[in-house]
Amino acid sequence: MKRFVIPVFLLLMACQSKVEDWELRDQVIETDKKFSQMAAEKGNMEAFIYYADEMVILMQTDEYPIVGKYALMKELKENPWDDIKLSWEPLRAEASGNLGYTFGNYILETKTSDMLRDTIIYGNYASVWKRKKDGSWRYIVDSGNNTPGPVSLKQKK
Repeated sequence: MKRFVIPVFLLLMACQSKVEDWELRDQVIETDKKFSQMAAEKGNMEAFIYYADEMVILMQTDEYPIVGKYALMKELKENPWDDIKLSWEPLRAEASGNLGYTFGNYILETKTSDMLRDTIIYGNYASVWKRKKDGSWRYIVDSGNNTPGPVSLKQKK
């Protein structure tokens, strides 16, 4: 009887501890939203550093990517994003196991160098997320591109 009970018990424990993919997807979406909220409340620099994984890769337009959290910290210290407001909203996400992604729209607002005119830039972003041992999510790759305006993911018939 013991031979049967122990494997069944272990199987039941494994099934109970598995987090469903839809739960992981919801966690990734919620983390992405909190990331954007933190950027709005505490600034881009603090949010991008806080949510970055140690091995982060931040893609940049017309420049080499920033690789690693310390390089990101150095870049943001040397070139702060004080003059921009960046906000974003995830439109789609998937997750399974310890990896997930989000895709969404962003709005970047800045002033011209003469501070007389506001500039608004729309774009899309894609972030790859990694779940840490404590259950938190950190982005490991982040990239974006400009678009003519916000994008909808509704499929055209």
